[in-house]
Amino acid sequence: MDGARPNAARTRAGALSRTSLARVAGSAMIAVLVGAADVSAQAGSVSPVTFSGEVLDTYRGERVEGAIVRLEGTVRPDGSIILGVTDETGRFDIPDVPTGPSQVLVSRIGYADLVQVLDIRDGQFVEIAVIPKPIVLEGIEVYVDRLTTRLRELPYLTNTYDETALRFAPDFNVAQFLHSQPGFEFVPCFEDLSTTSPFAQRRDCMRTRGTTPQRPRVFLDDAPAFGGVQELATLPTSEVYRVEVIRGCGQIRVYTVTYVEGIAVRPRPLIPIVC
Repeated sequence: MDGARPNAARTRAGALSRTSLARVAGSAMIAVLVGAADVSAQAGSVSPVTFSGEVLDTYRGERVEGAIVRLEGTVRPDGSIILGVTDETGRFDIPDVPTGPSQVLVSRIGYADLVQVLDIRDGQFVEIAVIPKPIVLEGIEVYVDRLTTRLRELPYLTNTYDETALRFAPDFNVAQFLHSQPGFEFVPCFEDLSTTSPFAQRRDCMRTRGTTPQRPRVFLDDAPAFGGVQELATLPTSEVYRVEVIRGCGQIRVYTVTYVEGIAVRPRPLIPIVC
């Protein structure tokens, strides 16, 4: 590890040998455990703290960028969820976290999910180790490059939203997420109808900056999603790896985490985009 961090108490569980890693058979493990405690216990009464640490690749020791660190079952006083995303150095800093025991979920596509109960305290810096799926990681990189190349071959402007952007809106579904993006909105397809009409309440058309409203063709994992925008409203962002909005072409293409991991292991030809 790098030099000691000032004013931060490092906490790390005993080192795990490769033999013990084999025994866990691919289950995620954590390199820090600060007193396991019942998650249902009440959070400390002291002021909220900043929960800091870094996420490392168990085998290679490399820092993991883009990992989602989320406290499950613990919320802030205003009801907001508590999560952070690791930067290029693998570090995360999550402010306004109640002290006390919390269940921490660490997830990153290409790695086994990790769930651990931690007793969060002031001045704490944790090191979390996650187990990679090497074949998946390599396959994802190749697949994303292919998706990007396919978009570049189109004569249309596109907007792409990756896993990190989607995970920062974990309480949203895909339709809500897109509607919240600058220069993009879902609108009723029949805007001239009275507000009492049931059709006026359905926002089934999309409007992006520089385009007129149009009913989008929606694709889920490269297959037509005949439910359109309403089907997007059933997809939580936590289960989605990538979203592509193709302006002018009027398409929204969604790729789930499960599908992308499957393609990474068992590649298949990309279907050409036809506008």
